[in-house]
Amino acid sequence: MPTGQVQHDQFGNLLRALRLERGMTQEGLAEAARSSVRGIREMERGRVRSPQRRTVELLADALRLGGVDRDRFVASARAARQPSDPATGPPDRPTPQHGTMVPSGQPAVVVPGELPASVPDLAGRAEILERLSTVAHDVAAGRPDTASVVVLYGPPGIGKTSLAVAAGHRLSPAFAGGQLFVDLQGVSPDGPVDPAEALAGLLRSLGVPDTRVPVSPAERGGLFRTLTRDRPLLVVLDNAANEAQVRPLLPAGPGCLALVTCRRPLTGLAGALRQPLDLLDPAAGRQLLAAIVGADRVAAEPTAADQLVHLCGRLPLALRIAGNRLASRPQWSVGWLVDLLRDQRRRLTVLTAGDLGVRSAFEVSYRQMDPRTAQVFRRASLIPGADFAPGLVAAVAGFDEEAAAAALEELVEAGVLVATGDRYQFHDLVRLYAQERLDAEEDQSCRTGAHERMTRWLLRRTRQAGAMFEPAGCRADSPFVNDRAAASWLDRESGNWLAALRDASRCGRHTEVVAVARALHWYSDAHSHRHPWDEIFSLGVAAARAVGSPRDEAVLLNFLGWARYFCRDRNTDGLTALGRALELARRIGDRREEGWALTYTAVIFIRTGRAGWAVDHCRRAVGLFREVGYALGEHSAASVQGGALAALGRFAEAAELHREVLAFYGRGNGLSRTGAAVAGAGAMMSLGADLAGLGRWREAANAYADARRVFHAFGATFSEANAIRQYGLALQALGEADAASEALQAALALYAALCCPWWEAQTLYALAAVADVDPARAVEADLLRQRALDRCGELDAPEVRTLRATLRRELARA
Repeated sequence: MPTGQVQHDQFGNLLRALRLERGMTQEGLAEAARSSVRGIREMERGRVRSPQRRTVELLADALRLGGVDRDRFVASARAARQPSDPATGPPDRPTPQHGTMVPSGQPAVVVPGELPASVPDLAGRAEILERLSTVAHDVAAGRPDTASVVVLYGPPGIGKTSLAVAAGHRLSPAFAGGQLFVDLQGVSPDGPVDPAEALAGLLRSLGVPDTRVPVSPAERGGLFRTLTRDRPLLVVLDNAANEAQVRPLLPAGPGCLALVTCRRPLTGLAGALRQPLDLLDPAAGRQLLAAIVGADRVAAEPTAADQLVHLCGRLPLALRIAGNRLASRPQWSVGWLVDLLRDQRRRLTVLTAGDLGVRSAFEVSYRQMDPRTAQVFRRASLIPGADFAPGLVAAVAGFDEEAAAAALEELVEAGVLVATGDRYQFHDLVRLYAQERLDAEEDQSCRTGAHERMTRWLLRRTRQAGAMFEPAGCRADSPFVNDRAAASWLDRESGNWLAALRDASRCGRHTEVVAVARALHWYSDAHSHRHPWDEIFSLGVAAARAVGSPRDEAVLLNFLGWARYFCRDRNTDGLTALGRALELARRIGDRREEGWALTYTAVIFIRTGRAGWAVDHCRRAVGLFREVGYALGEHSAASVQGGALAALGRFAEAAELHREVLAFYGRGNGLSRTGAAVAGAGAMMSLGADLAGLGRWREAANAYADARRVFHAFGATFSEANAIRQYGLALQALGEADAASEALQAALALYAALCCPWWEAQTLYALAAVADVDPARAVEADLLRQRALDRCGELDAPEVRTLRATLRRELARA
């Protein structure tokens, strides 16, 4: 050990011995000496290279030293400040350059190079490094309006320090005055570095001897700005706590650049450029993994490597730890580590290697939260969906919404939540940590109570949203201003309310399940392919049966039959549910549900080539609805009857019926605004089909275009896709091949987004027919047929089997 280090340790040992002799804690000594606890700790450990004379005097006073003891204490501190070799200067500090003349009393001109070693395997940050290079070039060139402070911010483990150090090495040629690096320990359990202490270190790095470092923080800041005014300097301020800690440490020169890393965006720093750090994309995650364990090892197990990247949440720290574990255990396969990580209860423990740990990175942020924010953090982990809004967090945390929103913003600032608009979400690994803290710090009754509050809130709010779509529904005291606001909430919160519905079903809360399932029917009519309606209405049927309510069961069986044929193209299963609904409705004498069962069954008959039976069912349904005075049901059945007549080639009769239905939806009918618009657009589609059957293709195309606009405006995406497809077919009949192809491609994209393979297959077949018109597109047409055949896949229904056979025949002929 160098002599200077021995001397330094002697002072630290003496300080500790004297403190213990007087029965003082580090906190007590720090308070008495007007110092910081961290400063006392660092001096005792021998890490403070040169305790200031004023500090030593204050310590001596606090220790009540006098006479010989005081002289020995001060002399020990003075010895620690003296280097063992005047040529080397203080340990670990840069020395003046050879040949540099240092005027008496002036600080030595040194060129510091304090950047730590750069990680060799930085991945996925090339674009940000290029952006920083541009900023550095502009700063060095003295371009006006160039930010001289860049804040790299993001959650724990995202790689802020690694990026800042790598950028520092890359940018250093632009800053001949040197590079300074300070770890501000903004999230340290011991507290952040005092700016005055950091300034003293920066001044020493710039050649200022201890005797010249001012005592006053303001004077230290002034001297630092003076020394940096005329020199191109790069300063990396790592792990900052807040703006107040950073401001005094910013260099003053126009040719200086400060890179600041922080979990917060430090929005209070004026004129700073803020660069958020996101999770690595999957390709960059594989690249990082390959750099650590070897490309061959990753290439040998590509699927397992992708799974590992996913289980690590694409978080650089987690991937680095996983890679280090694999690198240190060459006998492990990637798949073995993947199997370990699949267990959520052990995942954070597995993601620990040496002094690196994902859990410890989150722990630092958690321990700095106030009690209310920490409670929100823990209990938000109970929310089942991928993201959430303050209202739901308020319910699960047991706070009012304003307090919950404030806590959520604190969590975003701490880097443990991500905000997108007015919604928030956990990183997967942070959620696991929050669940750990919940289990460790709250008893079972608290956890159960929070979960029940959340479930009740979600089910109540879902019923209220669904009621906004019901014909003449009760919308008083609703939290939603209109049905579109209700639809927006249902769409965004679907992952949460659907999980609550499943949970209520498992827990036997059957009455609530029935109420929610019934309330969602009219919303489902407009948003038919957005949610798993067959599952939702199946839960409702089972709940109705469990509470012994045949009327509710009949209603929900009708909903289920509709969901199976319309949303899932499962005609046979739909008929089974509708048959049960019809039988039950007749048994209890419910004419209305009997009429709906007949109407829905008629639709399936049209689909499966039994239009004559469909006409008969619709006539009976119309009669039943008239008998009970239910105009909405009567016109719905009449519209289906028109479709059956069109299927029989009786297009004029069908058009007359559909015009009557269209007029009904255009006047007061009790429907919500969305319900009336979507139902009217559906009738317009049916009228378009009638006009097409009559050969009036231009009028048909116009009808489809009008319907498309309405469906799009009200978010009925599946119906919009149907309208676009029919519009494309009408244009094809008119000989407008290019426009037809464009429309069909648009429909295909919507079907693909909704995962509707049968409708994709039909649209691809239609596109092949358009391509057939041009002999030069024969190869394209066959490729479209092959894609259509692939989309048919294993689907098993008469119409699918027919199309599959047609496609195979045409491809064989080609």
